[in-house]
Amino acid sequence: MQKQSSALNFKGQNIFVGIDVHLESWSVSIFTEHYEHKTFQQPPEEKALVDYLKRNFPGANYYTVYEAGFCGFRLHNSLTEMEVKNIVVNPADVPTSQKENVFKRDPVDSRKLGRSLRAGALIGIFVPDTESLKYRALIRHRAAMVKDMTRFKQRVKSYLYFNGIKIPQEFKKQGSYFSKRYLKWLKEEAFPGLGPDSQTIQYMVQEVEAQRLILLK
Repeated sequence: MQKQSSALNFKGQNIFVGIDVHLESWSVSIFTEHYEHKTFQQPPEEKALVDYLKRNFPGANYYTVYEAGFCGFRLHNSLTEMEVKNIVVNPADVPTSQKENVFKRDPVDSRKLGRSLRAGALIGIFVPDTESLKYRALIRHRAAMVKDMTRFKQRVKSYLYFNGIKIPQEFKKQGSYFSKRYLKWLKEEAFPGLGPDSQTIQYMVQEVEAQRLILLK
């Protein structure tokens, strides 16, 4: 008599996984088409999760979901490379019951994601390609630096007002504010001497000059 194979085979079946992503650990909830498998905590390593799925559900189609947040799209790209069908969702678009709102905790969140994914109730957000994300990060960082520059300038202005120093009229004209001549006046004339107020304005001007050099590159 031929011995029947006891090897697991989930070929053609779908496995749904909700991932509540955090820096130190993930809460993971796994659902088959017919029942909830389990919810557990694991280190934030996608390979460990995929290895678990392949070991326990060999041959299945793997579907995963996590909410957009601090980890960006790196996890999405990594899961996709490992042939997992992943989507990233807006947290506000995940169906939530009143009870889940009251008893909000990581296992509840991951189970909610997995259950909603299995029900077909989730729509993933657009995920830009890797190159576009790099340029987007560059543009965002430069915009942040421009805001920092504005704050540096405002800090200088506030310090002058606080100490009763009036900005000469010649530097209030269009194009003269924070010109080289204005910065020279700040360093050499606004606070004569070598006192702490003079040192303070020197540091502030150095911040402005350093930030300007970076932005001009």
